[in-house]
Amino acid sequence: MDIKKRMGIYTLIFLTILSFLTYLSKDSDNYIKISNNRESIDFFNKNQEEIFLYKNEDKNLEKIKLDSYLDGYASFNTKGKNYILEVQEKKFLTEKYHLKKEKEPIELFLNYLPKSNLRQNNIFLNSLTVIFLIYNFMLFYNFKKEILSKKELFFPIFFVCLKIILTNTTVFSNIFLIRLNALVSSILGLYLLLYVKSIKDELKDDFVLNIGLWILFLMYYLGEVIVVSSILNIKILNYLVVNYLYFLKIVIFFYIWIDALIIILIMFFLSSLKIKKKQIIKEIEKKNLIMIGSFIVLSLIVELFINNSKYFYYLNMFEFVFIFWYIFLTNINTIGKIDILTLKIFQMFLHIYLFFIITENVWLSLGIIFSFLTLNMCTHFIKGTLRVDKYYIENLVNRMYLTKNYKEFKEQLSKELKKNLELIDVETKILIKREDYKKFLVDRNYDESEILLEKGDILNKKYDYAVRLKYSKNPFLALILIENKNIKLVYEEKRYLEEISEKISLVASRYRIEKLQEELN
Repeated sequence: MDIKKRMGIYTLIFLTILSFLTYLSKDSDNYIKISNNRESIDFFNKNQEEIFLYKNEDKNLEKIKLDSYLDGYASFNTKGKNYILEVQEKKFLTEKYHLKKEKEPIELFLNYLPKSNLRQNNIFLNSLTVIFLIYNFMLFYNFKKEILSKKELFFPIFFVCLKIILTNTTVFSNIFLIRLNALVSSILGLYLLLYVKSIKDELKDDFVLNIGLWILFLMYYLGEVIVVSSILNIKILNYLVVNYLYFLKIVIFFYIWIDALIIILIMFFLSSLKIKKKQIIKEIEKKNLIMIGSFIVLSLIVELFINNSKYFYYLNMFEFVFIFWYIFLTNINTIGKIDILTLKIFQMFLHIYLFFIITENVWLSLGIIFSFLTLNMCTHFIKGTLRVDKYYIENLVNRMYLTKNYKEFKEQLSKELKKNLELIDVETKILIKREDYKKFLVDRNYDESEILLEKGDILNKKYDYAVRLKYSKNPFLALILIENKNIKLVYEEKRYLEEISEKISLVASRYRIEKLQEELN
């Protein structure tokens, strides 16, 4: 069964349970809901506002517990008629409301007015979100060929972008969009989970593992269905609090700690364990296991902040985006298209978000972004200066492979090096015996990394440099002797010669074997 049909079945089950719970809870009106726009207007809660609810019966005040719910608070299973709501700031009373409950539930909206100017913070946060979205669009464009070949990826890409947009509560603040954000997270998580299950062939034949994963999936799905239903309809949540409180606590535990992303990472971890460890990938798999294990730990740490929207909104969004790209890259096997700078930029966004949320300092955050970009630009240019143009290397190597004999090899190599490096003379010596190097170089122990040798090691003082060609276990296959009138080679020229020596060693080895056969004949 393909993913679309499975998604259809699970969506139908969810809608059936949602309809059933809506019917059961239609008369569940004994709750108080308090909404405000604080987290939308003042994401950082500069006013340090606190809300308290008291039941007022016969002039006796009894404090009522308030639970966080969407954009405000809620109290469930309320039995009194008269209530007092107090808004305090830094322990001082700023607002007071007298509430009277009839048959209908009490739903109160508090118009929150921040005292500080938050425009600068909101502009920075919104701009950062837009730039991060553009960054993901650039990655999508980079992989457009692979994405177009896998149509099943269109669906999660749309929801990943929607998740990034809806994360920013300073723009999308009403209850409908908050509920939409929760629904998007559930749909995206379920789809990614089903997608990973369909591509992990290593786990399909293991009966015990599949039973364990099915148990985890049922716990996850139950948590998602019940909690998302409660988010969409507060009457359902009140009904469950009144009638099935312990069941609700278990379901919330499932929702928090056994989510889709955790199960996906566990599947990757188990899949990595199941792969037969050939020697060539043994070390890579060890690092992969450690990496996935660290992702699982970090994903669990994110859940600790579920009641603190200041951190959870953005951590959860980064978690989804990162898992999506991890699934995508491991599936299409084009990890080579992602360079270190791309990964660093992703990390930069996460660190800047967290740094800004903690410090609330726009200019300091901008300074860190500027220093990051400047340092990475410098690193990029430094790496560019240390890298030799591949054109010159490949052009010379191709000409060497086209040579027909040792004489032509020597002449062509001399011609190319003289032309590219403006040298006076180049002489190539094939060494039949390993000890033959002593005819040209000082007899000493040469380190494996010593490819380019200078005048002090050369017996014939006519030459300024000697390039050692080595192949397999033979450290002295051939020597390239270079005369340059005592003019020092610069770093790039030395790197060029070192890379050339590595590339043409195989050709030199072929001509050494031919010379050896000639001598034997």
